[in-house]
Amino acid sequence: MPENFGPPLDIPLQLSGSFGELRTNHFHGGLDLRTGGMEGKRVLAAADGYVARISISPYGYGKALYIQHPNGYMTVYAHLQRFSPIIEQYVRQEQFKRESFEVDLYPQPWVLSVKKGELIALSGNTGSSGGPHLHFEIRDQGGERALNPLSFGLQVPDNRHPEITQLFIYEIEDNFLEIKRNVYTVRKVGGGIYKLDRDTLLISPRTGFAVEAFDYQNDSPFRNGVYSIEKFIEDTPVYKFIAEGIRFDQTRYLNAHIDYDLKYSAGKNVHRLFVLPGNQLDAYPILINRGLLKIPPDSVAKVRIVARDIAGNASELTFWAKGTAGDLPAVVRDRTGIFGFNEDILIRDESFVFFAETGTFYRPQKIAFSTVPLMAGGISAVVNFGMESVPFHKFATLKLRVDKNHPNASKFVMVNVVGNKRSVITGTLDGEWFTARIRSFGRYAVEADVSPPKITPVNIPTNGNMQKVPVMRFRISDDLSGIKSYRMEIDGKWVLAEFDGKTGLFFYPFEHAASGKKHEVYVRVTDAVGNTSEYKTSILR
Repeated sequence: MPENFGPPLDIPLQLSGSFGELRTNHFHGGLDLRTGGMEGKRVLAAADGYVARISISPYGYGKALYIQHPNGYMTVYAHLQRFSPIIEQYVRQEQFKRESFEVDLYPQPWVLSVKKGELIALSGNTGSSGGPHLHFEIRDQGGERALNPLSFGLQVPDNRHPEITQLFIYEIEDNFLEIKRNVYTVRKVGGGIYKLDRDTLLISPRTGFAVEAFDYQNDSPFRNGVYSIEKFIEDTPVYKFIAEGIRFDQTRYLNAHIDYDLKYSAGKNVHRLFVLPGNQLDAYPILINRGLLKIPPDSVAKVRIVARDIAGNASELTFWAKGTAGDLPAVVRDRTGIFGFNEDILIRDESFVFFAETGTFYRPQKIAFSTVPLMAGGISAVVNFGMESVPFHKFATLKLRVDKNHPNASKFVMVNVVGNKRSVITGTLDGEWFTARIRSFGRYAVEADVSPPKITPVNIPTNGNMQKVPVMRFRISDDLSGIKSYRMEIDGKWVLAEFDGKTGLFFYPFEHAASGKKHEVYVRVTDAVGNTSEYKTSILR
């Protein structure tokens, strides 16, 4: 059994997010602990150790602490508002030395030691947090795997059964190229027992299953992920997924674990109870025949699916599957453009070049595309891949033919459009080809980013009198390539202004009491292709 850690908050622990939960492109690597919708709750060291890393970013984990412990484990505390005074002092010194709000620091072991239960920070809402909370992780001795913190003695009251809401059945071709999906409503009978509207389902000779399942803790409205899901055929276990530990280099296999097409089209996260050929996630301690059910015509098999939380509460869905006569689902007869998941893919066209190395996809893909060649007076060719619901595991390379003599060639970026969503990727220009690394399909073209970022003062009055204002705020944004750097100076000296990436707020808490003096404020913001905006004003403070 792993040794116990103390709670990272001095309030009763409640979850708004569980370990291993199905998130966008990753399994959740820790616990999201509720802080009552407020910032400023006391964050405590879970065990003796030393601060091994301090990271501050406008995105991701925001302000985060990493504590190394003598037992070899590491704990992580993210989305913090601020650090304890001694850690805050160390961080500020490094920020001023670098003249940068964003830092990634690795103190020596003897610099910032901590004791179990010691105050190390206040909880916050920094980075990409969706609301005030503490994100807490426990990592293994190499730091390469996130472990379930609830396996280390943390107590979260829970006597509620998980919920199973839908069953999905897939008719699968031998090479996984084509999958037909049907959905069935699940009803709760009582306790943790679930049934279908009919006891027996007719299935194809080669079938996979998936379920939508959630878990709730006591006195919490939040719908979290389950700890484990098992599938039994005639009481023989053939599949098990368990959220006990997730390697960081494997977490993107979530896109193979879930039905990604269903996530894309309907926003649903469901657990596949079978494993695609390109899925190398090691969270399946039981796996027979990749979790698929192969059943002869007219034969009947009992299928039982059990979802558990880490507290031991279980729910199960039981039904019977009857094999049908006939062939497997119709396969794609036209094999043009079909590539295996375990081979390099290279497509050349006069307008573009696409390259994806082995392991980019989780099953064979039929890659279809249309192009618009580079026209006179245009910037680039356009390529449209009509397969937005196909996940990438690795980055692929895309080259588009461009007008190398365009007056704004140095400002080129690649733009991907999926539905109404635009995403922008920087790249490199080599002759008449613009190259970028992509991680999704969609419609791609090259545009020139010639617009500088915007700087908008939020709370500076027209007379500049800020003697009673504790924080000076700006909103900064960029409409294409994105903000790369930002800087604020007062009277010609760099000041420690913070940037919140999710809101676009760039703000400076005044460090000294108002003295009625005039000061010159300067703000500079630069985007990813070098466009720069400046703002200057005088304030009374």
